[in-house]
Amino acid sequence: MKILEATTIALAVLGLSAAGHAQSYGGKPAQKPAEHSGMHGEPGKAQGVKAGHAATLAASLVDAEAKARQQAATVKVEVTGVKMTDPALVKEKPMAGQGHLHYQVDDGPVIATTAMKLSFHGLKPGAHHFKVVLAANDHSPLGPEQTLDVTVPTTAATTR
Repeated sequence: MKILEATTIALAVLGLSAAGHAQSYGGKPAQKPAEHSGMHGEPGKAQGVKAGHAATLAASLVDAEAKARQQAATVKVEVTGVKMTDPALVKEKPMAGQGHLHYQVDDGPVIATTAMKLSFHGLKPGAHHFKVVLAANDHSPLGPEQTLDVTVPTTAATTR
């Protein structure tokens, strides 16, 4: 199964949809220290990073407040030091300099994809946490991760 199909299926399970359309962005990332992500593998084990190059990940929310009022959120990610690679194309074999992203909303399923921008729709009112982890081809964390927080206002549900 291809990553995009798996992403669509995982989002459907959550009752969400993905969109890759370009929009202006703002919002400030909420930095958290790298800890065990709850996703399999060992944190900080950088199999996919080229020797001498540190992988970095910077995630931000696109127009966070306006999207929250629409019961949505869009996460945009910038990665350096790793080439985004569909792990299925390399039979999930860890290779230096390759990786992909794991997105997780609250305690939902992990979405493994090379998409650098992912939108989530149909969010219920309240607080939501979006975790983004840089992962190796075998899905083990490469170290960099970030969690972003969004609160969907209760009035958002009645304005749709």
